[in-house]
Amino acid sequence: MNERGGSRQHKKRCWAGLDWGGSGHAVSVVDDRRRVLASFAVGASLEDLESLSQRLRACGEVAGVAVEATRHPVVGHLLSAGFTVYAVNPKQSKNWRGCASVSASKSDARDGLVLAVELAGRHESLRPLRREDPAVAELAGLCEKVRDLVDERTALVQRLKATLGQYYPGALCFFSDWTSPVAWRFVKRFPRPKTLAQARKQTLCAFLKSNRVGLRPVWLERIEARGDAARWPLPADSAALEAVALATVAQLLALQPHIDKMDRLIAEQSKKVPQTTLMKSLPGAGKRLAPALAAMAALTTTGKKQNLEALRCVSGVAPVEDKSGKRQRVRARRRCNRHWRDVLYLFAHCSINCCDWARAFYDMHREQGDNHAGALRKLADKWLKIIHHMVEANEPYSDVRHVQSLRKHASWFPPEPGGKPGGKLH
Repeated sequence: MNERGGSRQHKKRCWAGLDWGGSGHAVSVVDDRRRVLASFAVGASLEDLESLSQRLRACGEVAGVAVEATRHPVVGHLLSAGFTVYAVNPKQSKNWRGCASVSASKSDARDGLVLAVELAGRHESLRPLRREDPAVAELAGLCEKVRDLVDERTALVQRLKATLGQYYPGALCFFSDWTSPVAWRFVKRFPRPKTLAQARKQTLCAFLKSNRVGLRPVWLERIEARGDAARWPLPADSAALEAVALATVAQLLALQPHIDKMDRLIAEQSKKVPQTTLMKSLPGAGKRLAPALAAMAALTTTGKKQNLEALRCVSGVAPVEDKSGKRQRVRARRRCNRHWRDVLYLFAHCSINCCDWARAFYDMHREQGDNHAGALRKLADKWLKIIHHMVEANEPYSDVRHVQSLRKHASWFPPEPGGKPGGKLH
């Protein structure tokens, strides 16, 4: 029945776009014909978010809300309130804004309107966000954030090595692994070349023993050569460089306990995700990569089977073809989930040293002219297909079974144990 002749009134379907901000959000609502039904602004407080839900429902049956975010508090509130939320890439919405106006004028209200209008016309090609399993979401968050902390530690280590190279080269020769806290404590205990050169042999031996470093012959040789550290010429700003080195060491020593704590949390949380057992069977997947791969697999297979091609694209391992007339080139995919891409690339790199066919596959593509990044991307793409099959079949990885499958289906295969070269059959 229509609204005039019936006792029941049917709400019109509408679409909303929300341009979020730190102090407030701009909201626009349009119908299926892209006519503006409402345009308003709300604050960022919890009470304002409650009023946002009420004002959206007053406009009609809201079929979806477009937001340029995935983890913003407003997204969580809308999902909890029962709304269907579509996360839009900011670069995509920028292109939409350029299509809507030649001048591409920008304002918060206009951005919200563009999101609503485009959602009304493109919602069938967009994928809505869904409520994730709390255990999987927590594991994915831990794996992503510990990766950020490790990257920060790497940057600090590089800064420390660069600083020591300017005024204290002897310290760089004393340790080979500068990601070890022992090396940082060494700089803190012996911050300048003169301090190291004047240190007694018993003092250095006691320092190494207190840090659980065995006195192997190589350490004894370095201790005997400690006087060479003072033979390097000191720059005029050695005092400033020493201060920077000590400040960097303090940052590293403060950061490492938090990384260790997150590793323990990941180990505990990964027990709640069943895909972790499957990922641990992969060669080269250690205490950080296996949980990260398990979280990625769980996030993409909850509810229904994940399309492999879509998974390859969002993970950044599927190449992008650029064709125009006679010009044709293939380039790396930049617009993807960068954390997933880094995890797959790192796992592919680790598998080279743990899996014979992965090493042969990588070497084959290097010999064909691919650079390191290109060969690694192709290996990561191959591993992603294997992981996808493992999750669908719910069976762990078997190196023997995989090589047999390659030979059975006349696909690429690694060299045989007897030395017969492999190849690619067609």
